[in-house]
Amino acid sequence: MVWETPYFSYAVRELPKGCQLCVRGEKLVLFTTGKCPRDCFYCPLSPWRREDVVYANERPVKSADDVIAEALLQEARGAGVTGGDPLARLDRTVKYIKLLKENFGEGFHIHLYTTGTLTTEENLEKLYDAGLDEIRFHPDLFNPNSKFFNIEIENIKNAFDFNWDVGGEIPSIPGQFERMRWYAEFLDGLGAKFLNVNELEYSETTLKTLLERGYQPVSDESAAIKGSLELGLKLLQWGEENTSLSYHLCTAKLKDAVQLKNRLKRMARKVARPYMGMTEEGTLRFGIAEYDDLDELYSFLVEEAEVPPEWLYINRERGRIEMPEEVAAELAEAIEGNVKFFIIEEYPTWDHLEVERIPLP
Repeated sequence: MVWETPYFSYAVRELPKGCQLCVRGEKLVLFTTGKCPRDCFYCPLSPWRREDVVYANERPVKSADDVIAEALLQEARGAGVTGGDPLARLDRTVKYIKLLKENFGEGFHIHLYTTGTLTTEENLEKLYDAGLDEIRFHPDLFNPNSKFFNIEIENIKNAFDFNWDVGGEIPSIPGQFERMRWYAEFLDGLGAKFLNVNELEYSETTLKTLLERGYQPVSDESAAIKGSLELGLKLLQWGEENTSLSYHLCTAKLKDAVQLKNRLKRMARKVARPYMGMTEEGTLRFGIAEYDDLDELYSFLVEEAEVPPEWLYINRERGRIEMPEEVAAELAEAIEGNVKFFIIEEYPTWDHLEVERIPLP
């Protein structure tokens, strides 16, 4: 039967191990390159991510230390290796898989997404020897006349020569049920374990293309595409009766309201300073003061305003003094002049993405 998970997603049988960790926010997202042999019309990558760059979550990776630091910050129990196509930079991808296994042990679960274009026997053997636990294939399913499709379908067969979990991962494209069903039957015939289906969403880079193809957003508040969720459920219902695969329909709500929130909460517990509050969404909330001379302002706050020094933190990189939000609110009422006070809400991530900035008073 199709069952609704506690994570606003739907499943048939059990979730793949990679998904079990991901929905709890326990998977590091390791982006090893934006390069990819294909150019799918629904690919959500931003222009700067389509370059040959490496990220661990939101952190740009300049060295192996960056990957380890981000995994520790998140208290990650595994990693999802993605791109682009990670096999477009195979040696780099293998290096990072080995790095994570060496530092966090064999129990650190690593899964990888690939198109299949480059999954030759030799390349798969390198990934397997590095310690990869699970591989997910996304062939050029919705463009079966492409030059990649037949190559990818043949290459997928190579993965079953190794003792790891093999599955598929595809978007739910309205109007493409027959192709999705064909792929499920293909995987089931090979003995794959699962097929993950993602609710289709638009991004800044794909909205125009999707609209031109006749796809429409569910609403002004959602990036999900009409009909995608319903089609995914239809596939799961069919698959439960006709295949032995496990299925997971990963919804837009899961990604935004569960997976990201859980990851942020894990990180917030590690990075929050004593004066910071953590919201239900995993963001950090606190007060700040901005002034041209931070040292002068700090001395004034401690000596004249009698604020305990342990409540204050000079963040020179961000050009501000941070403090509990209630302290900022009180000071904003009492201090006149060029000092500006705000309540800040931001992500506990490497880039400190600011969610909200409220002027005081």
